[in-house]
This record gives sequence, C-alpha cells and structure tokens, in this order.
Amino acid sequence: MHLSRIEISGFRGIKRLSLSFNQLTVLIGENTWGKSSLLDALSIALSPDAKFHNFHFSDFHVDYSLGHTQVSQLQIILKWVEDYPGEHKARRYRAFQPVWVNRGKEDKELYYQISSLRDEDKVTTERNFLDTSGNIIDCKETTKLVKQLMVLHPIVRIRDARQLRIDGEDKFEDADPALRSDLNARIQRRLDNTCRRLMTRPGHVSSEEIKSSIRALHTLVDHYFAFTPHHKAAQHEYRHAPVHTQYSPNPLEMLARPEMTKQNKLVLMGLINAYIRARGPVELKRISRPIMTLEDPEGRLHPIILHQAWAFVANMPMQKILTTNSPELASVVPLKSIKKLNREPDRTRVYSLDQHSLSRDELRRVGFHVRLHRPGALYARAWLLVEGETEVWLLNEFAYRCGYNFAAEGVQIIEFAQSGLKPIIKIAKLMGIEWHVVTDGDAAGKKYAETVRHMLGSESDKHRLTVLPDLDIEHFLFNHGYEPLFRKLAKVSSDNPAPPKKIIQKALKHHAKPDVALAMVEFTDSSEVDHIPTLLRWLLKRMIALARAATA
Repeated sequence: MHLSRIEISGFRGIKRLSLSFNQLTVLIGENTWGKSSLLDALSIALSPDAKFHNFHFSDFHVDYSLGHTQVSQLQIILKWVEDYPGEHKARRYRAFQPVWVNRGKEDKELYYQISSLRDEDKVTTERNFLDTSGNIIDCKETTKLVKQLMVLHPIVRIRDARQLRIDGEDKFEDADPALRSDLNARIQRRLDNTCRRLMTRPGHVSSEEIKSSIRALHTLVDHYFAFTPHHKAAQHEYRHAPVHTQYSPNPLEMLARPEMTKQNKLVLMGLINAYIRARGPVELKRISRPIMTLEDPEGRLHPIILHQAWAFVANMPMQKILTTNSPELASVVPLKSIKKLNREPDRTRVYSLDQHSLSRDELRRVGFHVRLHRPGALYARAWLLVEGETEVWLLNEFAYRCGYNFAAEGVQIIEFAQSGLKPIIKIAKLMGIEWHVVTDGDAAGKKYAETVRHMLGSESDKHRLTVLPDLDIEHFLFNHGYEPLFRKLAKVSSDNPAPPKKIIQKALKHHAKPDVALAMVEFTDSSEVDHIPTLLRWLLKRMIALARAATA
C-alpha cells in the first residue's frame, strides 16, 4: 500500500492542510509556507525508530493573524490505500485486519490519526485508527499496529544535498555495539571512507576502489530495499521523469558506467549513502517499504550533477516526497506530480493539476514553451501574458522605469502566441498563479480576447484583460508620443506623409524587434517624450497588485 493523503491542523507552521500524494510528489512554495512543517509531521507520524513523539507546546500552531494566539489542539491524519485489490491479505498487512475500512467493493484503505491536546501546562496525545466517518475504531492492538505501520513504512528523511558531504564523523559510534560489529556496519564504514577520500583526495582513489565500493553499495541496498517494484497494479503510472527511458531500471548500474567521472560517482554514491545513513542507528526490516523525503536536493549541486542525481533518485522504487526551489529540477519532473503550497489566512492551500485538466497536446505545448524555456515560471506569483517578443523586452524595462522590479515581485512575462493562450491560463488557474493578458487590437488579438472572456467565469474582464486600442504595441506607442523614434529608425523624415503602418514596417525591417524595444526604452529615458503611456503604467501597477495579493 502507499500513503495517499495527509490532513494536518494546528501543527507548527500549518493551521490547516489537506494534501494528496502520488508515488512522486514534488512540493514547491515560498519560504515559511509549510513545506518543512509538513515533512516534520510525516517524520513524527512514521519515525524510523518506531518511537512515539512527545509533543511540546512549541508543536502547536501560533496564529499570528489573531494576535499570536496558540491553538490548543493539533491533529495529523494519514490515509493509506492498497496498490492493488487484495493487498490487505498480504502477510505484512494481515495484522491490520481489524482497522482496514472498505473503499468500494473490494479495495481497502486505512486511516491513522494522531491527536494532541494542550491544557494549561499539560499535553496529552492519542493515537487511533479511524473509519471513513472519522470515528475511532475500537481496537485493543492499536499501539502495536501503529508501531507496525511505522516499521513497514518509515520516513527516511534527507535534508538537502549538503547532507551528501562526508564530514569524517562516524555516526555509527553511538549505535548499539551489536550493530557496530555487524557486517552492514563495517560495509557502511568502508563506504564512508571511500566517499571521504573522493571528497578530499580524488586523485588517490583508484578505479578498483570505486568498483569495490559500488559492490558494497549493492550489498547494503539488497539489505535495505530491493530494486524491484513494490506494487502489482499495471494501471498505475510510476514513471517519474519524462526522460526515464534514457536511464537504467537499476540506478546502481549508473555508477558502473565508464563515462561517469569520479566527482559524479561521488555525488551518486553520497546520495544513496545519505539515504542509508538517514535511518539513524535503526536497522530497517526487510519487509519495510520506506518513504523517502528529500529536501532541497539542489543545494550546492551544479545543474548537470543535479540532473544526474535526479535520474538516480527517480529510479529508486519507493514513494518519494521532494521539496525544491530549483526551476531546473521542477522542469524535468512530471507536471502532474508538482504540488504548490500557498499559505492563506485560514489554511495552507494546495494547487496541482488533476488527472484530466489538460490534454496531451496542451501539456506538450506548456511543457515546451513554459517549462523548458522558462523553468522559473511555476514559482512566479503572477504571469503577464503577452503576444510577442517586443512586449517581453519592453514591459520589463518599462516596469523598471516605473520603480517596479518584476523579478523581485514574482512577476513573469510570458509570450503565448506559439503555445496557445488557453492551456497557459489553465495552468495558471490550477497552480494558483495570478494572471493578466495583453492582446493587440487586430483580428488575432480580438480572438485572444474572446478566449479570455470565455474563461473568466464571474470575473470582470478589466481585471484579467487589456486590449490595446491599436493594431499592436508598435502602433500603440507610435500614436502615444513615439512617432519621432519610429521615423528615425525607419529613416523617414518628419515632413514625409507616409502612413504609420509603413513607417513601422520600415523600422522593423532595418532593426530587430529587441533593438527596437531597447530604442523605445532609451527614447523614454530622454526628454523627448513626457511619460510612459497611461494604459501601460496602469497595466504594470495592476501586475504588482496581483503579485502582492498572492502573498497577502
């Protein structure tokens, strides 16, 4: 079975949160929006040492919107579902028979609740299994079953890529003496030594020593988890990366490739070494199916090494929960695995794509034009959607002249003409990104405007749409004080009665669009034009308001 959902209320940085999990779940969101608190809750509920956490006053959420009021109750609920019908009959899950609840005719699910109450100077905690109505299931073996659940599906938490660094400290010194004398402990120390030497004196580590360490890794991996799927459901989709076919089904085989440099092998060896060490002094059981949580794996990693490490992690056959601030990493994971957390006054809202929200063609278009070319777009607070390249160059510079820093405010300008407007607006809505569209006044622009209006619902179009009163941005600026510039670029004298369209065409024929846009900016800085047109100044102000409202 796998972890399907978590419900949290009143715990640390989370007032209220409901989040579903896939086999791979990638969490993004700004700092202090609850990602670490979420992983803390998982680590407490499913500790690898199968010990119960003693909750303290600091574990209870403080609601700063209500004057630093601390809640008196916290709750964590985990929902588990079968990977295939009848899995509850498997030997490892047989003991849970009293607490399984029906999901449909044959499928079963399981609800585990931790509830803690703060009463003056005392904190009391209860752990129970629930039915589908939220009622406690009366079971004499509850404590034993909770510990068994922690043994079967422990959270193995790797903080960030800095944890891959071997600092020379042998963490097994504090472990049980029987564990230190165990073969696996000796292999672990041997692997630590190789990683440490690779870090400090890579030229002194021979190929044979690396091969020997890889064989040692195989031994440890065979003990802690097998590189075979832990599920039987053919209909489930467990491919974690769009480019999964480029990599070996067994991640360890990557280490044996002759083209891998010693530094790359160090990162990959360190990654799996960190995974094994993250369990602490606890020996995971062979029946365990660990859940890996990996926080900010991009720390201190070059993008190329990051991609190699991700290919390694993606092929590890276990449920994975990842937090990242890396646009590089977010651009290669499946879009449907990304969950964006957004803190609101009464809860932490989760945004993601549902199974049928976008067609295959729409996903392809957005993937190519947004994720590939602008991987940071998913982290933005607001999207300014424009038709072409000129607007991208121009509006960024105009914003700066108006005293706005779009990058610092979380505003991303995206041209939509090639990808299509509809799928981009869909993505913005589903991912909780504010948006505003600017269209030209020509026939194509009017069609785009109609598309926007059809997607507005009950919203007013003035909040989401700006239609230029001229054919395009060039004609608009020509008619609002920039005619002298266009005549200069087109080499047309001021007394020449040529129509605006012809002058603009000649200017664009002699100069590339980015050059024309930059010339407009320089012209704006000069004393030859009074100010940026009012419509554009309103538009820029509107985008800043949208971005700031997203974090209010």
